[in-house]
Amino acid sequence: MKDYIQYLEEVLGLQKVMIAKDPSTSSAVKAQFFTEQGSFAPAGATLQTPTDIQHYELIFLNILTQAKESIFLPETKELFGKMKAAMKLVNLQVLELDCTVEDRSQLPSELAKICESKVVVVFSSFPKDIGELIFKGPGKWIETYSPAYLIEDAGAKKVVWNDLQKVMKELNV
Repeated sequence: MKDYIQYLEEVLGLQKVMIAKDPSTSSAVKAQFFTEQGSFAPAGATLQTPTDIQHYELIFLNILTQAKESIFLPETKELFGKMKAAMKLVNLQVLELDCTVEDRSQLPSELAKICESKVVVVFSSFPKDIGELIFKGPGKWIETYSPAYLIEDAGAKKVVWNDLQKVMKELNV
């Protein structure tokens, strides 16, 4: 975990710069995705065909605005683990990602380049369209408060639980 935090702070500079520049194009990268181990790249590294895209039943996508919001930090990881346990996600293919994004409207198309899911739960400190299951790409998306936000404002836990129950219903859990 310490290496991941160091990676977020030193390599990605999340405390200072949220979106890294692509040196080959001199333009901002639209979105970057990270697992607990580091950058998320699909199995084939570069996707050649739509059949190369990884499929999941559920993706938890946590939008980072600060390094302290990562779902992989010990304090947020513990709460996030309790949330997943309460959902009883047994035998489901689940992917957990942190991401940085320049423009949220580009997030569905950027994620679709590397993977797709029946449902995507977007965690954010400032969710848009909170609690609404909306079709975006091949699946449904719902935005709610992030585990890091819930640590700051425990009163929002009921809102998040209601949103997660909608996801459970959608996945027949």
